[in-house]
Amino acid sequence: MVEQPFKHMRLAPKSYTDITESVLKKAKTRIVQVKARNIRAKKKRELKYIKYIFERTVTKIKKIYTSIPRIDNLHPFYKSLVSLIVDVDRFRMDLAILKSSTEVLNKILREESRKIRRAKTITELREIRKEAIGRYFSVMKRMDDILNRVRGMQLKLIKLQAIDPTLITIVVAGPPNVGKSSFVRAVSRAKPEVREYPFTTKSITIGHIFKKGYKIQILDTPGLLDRPLDKRNPIEMQSIISIKYLASIVLVLLDPSETCGYPIDYQLNVLYDIWSMFKNIPIIVALNKIDLKINEEKI
Repeated sequence: MVEQPFKHMRLAPKSYTDITESVLKKAKTRIVQVKARNIRAKKKRELKYIKYIFERTVTKIKKIYTSIPRIDNLHPFYKSLVSLIVDVDRFRMDLAILKSSTEVLNKILREESRKIRRAKTITELREIRKEAIGRYFSVMKRMDDILNRVRGMQLKLIKLQAIDPTLITIVVAGPPNVGKSSFVRAVSRAKPEVREYPFTTKSITIGHIFKKGYKIQILDTPGLLDRPLDKRNPIEMQSIISIKYLASIVLVLLDPSETCGYPIDYQLNVLYDIWSMFKNIPIIVALNKIDLKINEEKI
C-alpha cells in the first residue's frame, strides 16, 4: 500500500520552549539532584548536565529535519503539488537553519565542556554553567519563528492524500460546480465535500474503484476556469498537475443546464483548453445534470 510521503514526519513544536522546558526538567530530575561532595564529582555532574541538555536538544531538532523527505526525490506529481502548497525555497532554507543550529549547539557543548574540565573552583563551575545555558537559550530563541513556520508547512503537507502514481487513474476535471464531487462520491468510496456553490473542492480527493481484479484510482479535482495557464491559481494548478502526471484517462464533466453558474460556451472553452494541453491523454466528455431544463440548441 502506497503511503503519503510526509506521513512519518516529526512535527516541529509550536515554540522552542516546548523543547527547552522538557529537556531542562528532565536534566534537573536526572542529574542536578545527584549529590556531589568534591570538585571532581561536581565537574562530572556539570559535564553530564550540559551534555544531556545539548545532546537531547540536538536529537529532537535532528528528528524534525531528517524525517522530512527530500522534495527533489519525490515523484514529479508530489514534487509539483508541494510547490503549490508551501514555499519550497523558504522550507528548504528553514530546514537548513535548523541543521546549522544543531551544529552550533554541538560547538558550544564542546567549548563549555573544556571549560568545565579546566575549572578550579565551585564558583567557576557555576559561572560556566550559567554561560552555557545562556548560550543555549540564545540559539534556541533564534529558532522560534523558524520552528513555528516549519510546523505550519508540515501541517499542510501531512494533509496530502496518499496517491499511487502506478495505478490506472481517472482524473475527473471540468469547470466549478458541474458535479465532479457528486460523481466521484457515487462511483467510488471517496467522500468529497459537496455543496451548492462553486469552488467547494479546494484540493484533490481520491477514491478507488475495484473492477474485474483491477484497482482503479479516481481523483476529484478543483474546478478550472477559462483562463491561460500562467493565470491559474494554485488551487486550479492541482487539477493541471493531476492530469499531467497521473491521468490514464480524463473525464471532463460539463453542465448543459448551466446551473453551475457558467454558460456552456464558457465550459467548452475549458474543455478545449484541456484538449490542447494534453493531446496524448484520452479524454471523455460527459454531460451532467441532464435531468434539469437545458437549452438543446447550445449543445
